[in-house]
Amino acid sequence: MTDVQEKEQQVTVEEQVPEEVLEETYQLTVKLPGGGEDIKIIASPRENIQDIKQSIMESPDTCANSCFYLAYKGARVNDYLELGEIDGITTESELELVEDNYTERDVRLHISRLRDLLGGPYKPNPSTIGIDPAISFLTAITGEIDEEIVAEADKKIDDLFSDEPIPEHAFTNVNIEERSELSKLVPSNFQRVAPECIKSLTLSGWNPVPHKQKLKGDLLYLAVTTLENEIIHITASTKGFFVNNSTNNKFDPAPSYTKRASAHSLITLLQKISPLFQKKFLELQNFITRHHMLEVLPVNTYYPNHPWAVEAPQHLYDPSRPCETYLNAGADAVESLRDWNDELQSHRELPKTDLQERVLRERLITKVQAEFTEAAVRGAMAVANGSVIPLNPLEAEESHMYIYNNIFFSKGNDGRGTFEQLGADEAAHVATSKDLEGVKILNSIDSEGLYTLASVIVDYKGERIVAQSIVPGIFRRQDENSIVYGSVDNGVQISSDAGFHESLAKDVAKSLHLAEHTVIDDSKTESKLYTSQETKGLLGADGRRYMLDLYRLNPVDIEFQEKECAENDDKPAYPHKMTLLRPELMSLFWEHKFRQWVKAKTDQIKKERGDAKPAAVEDKKEGETKAAEAEKAVANKENVEEQEEEEEIKIDVNEFKLNFNTDVFTDAKQPEGEQLKQDEQVIRDASKFLAEEIVPSIVLDFASYSISPLDGDALTKAMHRRGINMRYLGKLTELIAISKDKRIEHVRQLAIQEMIVRACKRLLRKYLSKCPVEHTSLCISHFFNCLLGAGFNAKPSPVLPEGTNRNDFEWAQITPAGLKTLVAQQVLLRFRYKLEDDAIEKLNFIPTLRELCIRVGVQISTRNYRAEPYTEEERAANLAEDAAYQTAIDRKKQEQSSSRGKKNKKHQQDGLKRPVRRTTTFIPEDILNLMPTVKQASSRSMFAEETFEAGKMSIAQGHRQLGLELLLESLSLHEQTYGFLHPETSKCYATLAMIYHHSEDRESALDLQRKAVISAERTCGIDHPETIHHYLNLGLFEHAAGRTKLALRYIHHALYYWDLLVGPGHPDSSTADNNAGVMLQSLRDYATSTKFFERACTTTEQVLGKEHVLTATGYHVLARSYTLEGNFPKALAAERIAFDVFEKKLGPEDARTKDSDLWLKELTTNAVIVAQRAREEKNNAALNSTTTPVSVPEPAQPKPQVGELPIDQVLQFINGDSSSKSKKGAQKKSQKKQRK
Repeated sequence: MTDVQEKEQQVTVEEQVPEEVLEETYQLTVKLPGGGEDIKIIASPRENIQDIKQSIMESPDTCANSCFYLAYKGARVNDYLELGEIDGITTESELELVEDNYTERDVRLHISRLRDLLGGPYKPNPSTIGIDPAISFLTAITGEIDEEIVAEADKKIDDLFSDEPIPEHAFTNVNIEERSELSKLVPSNFQRVAPECIKSLTLSGWNPVPHKQKLKGDLLYLAVTTLENEIIHITASTKGFFVNNSTNNKFDPAPSYTKRASAHSLITLLQKISPLFQKKFLELQNFITRHHMLEVLPVNTYYPNHPWAVEAPQHLYDPSRPCETYLNAGADAVESLRDWNDELQSHRELPKTDLQERVLRERLITKVQAEFTEAAVRGAMAVANGSVIPLNPLEAEESHMYIYNNIFFSKGNDGRGTFEQLGADEAAHVATSKDLEGVKILNSIDSEGLYTLASVIVDYKGERIVAQSIVPGIFRRQDENSIVYGSVDNGVQISSDAGFHESLAKDVAKSLHLAEHTVIDDSKTESKLYTSQETKGLLGADGRRYMLDLYRLNPVDIEFQEKECAENDDKPAYPHKMTLLRPELMSLFWEHKFRQWVKAKTDQIKKERGDAKPAAVEDKKEGETKAAEAEKAVANKENVEEQEEEEEIKIDVNEFKLNFNTDVFTDAKQPEGEQLKQDEQVIRDASKFLAEEIVPSIVLDFASYSISPLDGDALTKAMHRRGINMRYLGKLTELIAISKDKRIEHVRQLAIQEMIVRACKRLLRKYLSKCPVEHTSLCISHFFNCLLGAGFNAKPSPVLPEGTNRNDFEWAQITPAGLKTLVAQQVLLRFRYKLEDDAIEKLNFIPTLRELCIRVGVQISTRNYRAEPYTEEERAANLAEDAAYQTAIDRKKQEQSSSRGKKNKKHQQDGLKRPVRRTTTFIPEDILNLMPTVKQASSRSMFAEETFEAGKMSIAQGHRQLGLELLLESLSLHEQTYGFLHPETSKCYATLAMIYHHSEDRESALDLQRKAVISAERTCGIDHPETIHHYLNLGLFEHAAGRTKLALRYIHHALYYWDLLVGPGHPDSSTADNNAGVMLQSLRDYATSTKFFERACTTTEQVLGKEHVLTATGYHVLARSYTLEGNFPKALAAERIAFDVFEKKLGPEDARTKDSDLWLKELTTNAVIVAQRAREEKNNAALNSTTTPVSVPEPAQPKPQVGELPIDQVLQFINGDSSSKSKKGAQKKSQKKQRK
């Protein structure tokens, strides 16, 4: 999409969104059965009744209800009807909750929901894919709030000099120089276990229901063990639940005469029969409601995040756990079988004529894709574990195909020789990722008449498994070939269906700038295609046109391929020829060429006219647009008055032609001629554009801090956004090294770490693919020891299964030296970069461990892993401890020989404990889980994102009110499409929170920022850079609201993860340290605040140098902090450094120089006064010693009073421009101190 097209779209958004999105909300009253208190619900008219019922079930007041319907004016309302479609309903209508009859499915869901409710939000569940899915720590970090929000006008400056004790806070007694410990990853006050309400709730052994009882309405039998240790048998019937007369030995389904208890809800029944359940259930509700709503909601529209380091979950006995499958899917599991493809394509065919139809359509597509992803991941794990029988068991294992849960699975390798000439399995591995990327591209274009499959890539246990929805009829034998576009046999026969060709030309070819080109098959038949011949168009049995094998939607990076895919003197050949350009690069290249064309066209017209008029493109017909913006991007800026006076130059955009032939530089046969040469030159130019312009430009972006990645994932995304493939990591590292720019040294180190991690990921996956499941933890722990634990133990020995030796397993033969060589070879092979000899030794331990665990899917135990060798003192202590143990053993042996009593011998030996010390950094027990890593082609709501960008742009242009409206509407679209828990929704929350913060709407800012934190924690990760930034901003907002102690908890939590993620010295860390220092000053903890300012100053100086203006600003801030602490000599020294830099860099007339000069003079004057006082007191002491022969201790240096300095300037620095009243109060206080 060009700049001009983007600007046109933004104008359209600004014009249309406000009218379309704003709609009335319904404030409904729901009357409860049995005379319960009514509840209020706010809903959209486009919300369907099923969603409203779901919100009622999730409310604490009505959580007991799950089987009911809503009635309006006595008539039942259809669950799938939209609220606004109910005849006669108004914005303040009343609905009635009516208890409905149960079916067997309703009962199962009711019981399953109760089990989930009783387990609490963080109940360990072994049936999930990973440990602690979608966990959030916000409630634990928040703790008890003992501060009130304070309005800006009510804040008191004089409180900074109060005589009251410094309040305790998150950094009290904390040494900020100590590194973060992995063992503290989970907050100490995090409550995982909810209050226990019952001992067990299981399906009774009397199930299934006898035929005779089915006729009486019995559906299921339950056995409940209450906290009173009473086993109660319960019948679930069509009318509800009641206690029956059955026991474990006798079947009597009749209602119990002793209990006489029944209820429509099982929760209500248990409250009647168990007083302890009633009490504990109230505690459970309080426990749940203490958490934010978003912490307890299930993540339904995005693959939940799993932490890479977790506490080993406690596995408790639960006899009802095996029943979960039946409760969720029924006896025959038919409910779990879905036609994924038909669901997805049916949702895509929904109308999208207005905004609300688009929102509904996108929400349903997002939901079914998320559900498909979850099913695909479980299916892929079953395939990798050998639990699924292949469709073609007689063929080689690499070629096996599977169907499980109506999903088609295949291996991501070259089982059929398709990529033999391009790199075999290496090329096939890349092709699967590029195919998924192609699916994403077509989904974003959303072309009518073309369909893509639901697709997910799962990497598990070293294998890549591709999951796709099943195209109708693809497994049937047909008389004619269903592939009607492209080729299935590498060009032997090529098809070009006119319908496909026309559908591609309409949207896809136009959006991706694909060139129509001619290809020739083996029979010399010519066919015209837009896509590569390897991209296939399939006509399904349902009549839909499906696009398959989309890995060649983008052309070849020919410059890289010609240079690197052949062996040379110092580097091996690149492992495959599937080196394609990224779609982002092709878009940037097209815009670059468009700007050049506009400039050339402009210059030509100017030359013809003989003047220098600015160009503009007139919007007089389709394909022509006002390009004052285009000229602005490509020509020199001219005076505004001159532009208004001059006549506009008209340029027809339709004259610009640039399309990409994706079949050039491949095996596809094309007619020789001038057109082919032109097509090849265009692709070659794009390849040069990447290597010669885009890669160097990102180095400048790093140097200007327009992007500042914290981890490998952030670096990868930054490169991909600029169209740079990860194979250019080595070149990027070399360019940074050549620049010798200290400001981006951290990026160079991160790039080296990323190359090593990616190389290790490849190696570890190879070992895991050959490793039986029972050896998984042995393999991973030994690999980690060789990579990261060699400093502790240079020759780690692998833990081997009994009866085996090291030569039996490839992974067991790894040594630190051997692994170092393999990693260096992989980095050179894949990134064309030669590692330094000590590159692995220089790795930052925890960040590297984190990256590798995330990439491979390892969940490791949260403990402090030792990577460095024992010190001399520790060795001596260990030897002493071993000697003491041996001495004790010898003494016991002597006593045993004299006593001759076996019983006494055993008793005496039991009293001794051998010192237990690890011989390696990692042991197999540290590896708690191996999860799949997932790539998915999830759809994006283009309208929600366009509205979001339009809102940000409006605010940047000064149209704050319009921008705020657009962002609020975008948030509504995000919540409706993606749900509350999604990375995109989290970004929207955070952006709006910042705007409200600047508007001083504290409550709204805090509410939205908390949502941003939780959403990011549960979908991105608890230690993801986005989550850390959200916590830092939440701390700022709380401090601005007057709750500084709470703010410091969030800052402490964020800085803990920051240190784990990047370690000390990252340029961005100085900002966080400065913010923490300012907060601590407001609590009068000047000593701790000074430590943060010192660290911030050190970081800035290391990165930017001592002569930088930002370094000088840091020293200026530090000087003020020393002043508040009363350390005037250090304040004077720091301010002198700041003044020298300001004067040198900015000149004596700059405001910052003048301010620093004023402080320097005041501090110098103060230093003279202090020195004079010290001399006077010393002289007085000497005089007294000559007259009185008594030993008098030397007096301590007097601590100057803060009031001896221009304190109003200190306050102005800390709090900004304060009122004259506040300044007078501060001056009076300082005068009092002087009189003292």
